Amino acid sequence: MGQKYAAFSEQGAITAFYDSADSPVPQGVSVVAISEQQWLALISAQSVGKRLVVDVAGKPVALDPLPPTRAEIASAKRAERDSALGATDWLVARHQDEKLLGNGTTLSADQFVMLLGYRQSLRECSGMPNWPDVTLPSPPPFVSEQGSASA
Repeated sequence: MGQKYAAFSEQGAITAFYDSADSPVPQGVSVVAISEQQWLALISAQSVGKRLVVDVAGKPVALDPLPPTRAEIASAKRAERDSALGATDWLVARHQDEKLLGNGTTLSADQFVMLLGYRQSLRECSGMPNWPDVTLPSPPPFVSEQGSASA
């Protein structure tokens, strides 16, 4: 094995590792030389979620991950909300189909109105002043009694 190197970005994030014996450093890439032991420690730290950076002294270090940004939290909350909406899509479709067929509906008119209200409140969550730090509304109790679309 040759000399190992850690490549890093302008922000100091380690982006790659190179070994002079089998993967020479490309032209123009910023690197810092590291020992075999440092390389193993960095790889091990990365495998458990640490972020790898070169500190101000030019030494590679493993740090805890940064907390999620507000945008990342909002994106995760939107995905959670969209999943909750998707979980009841089939109930709306079934009710509309049953109504068109004219043979009665599984949900009562009141239940359907409650379902639509629940779905509307999910859509309105992202407009709340404390978004994304909100608790999504719970579905009406009868939703869990309906099973799922695959049932």
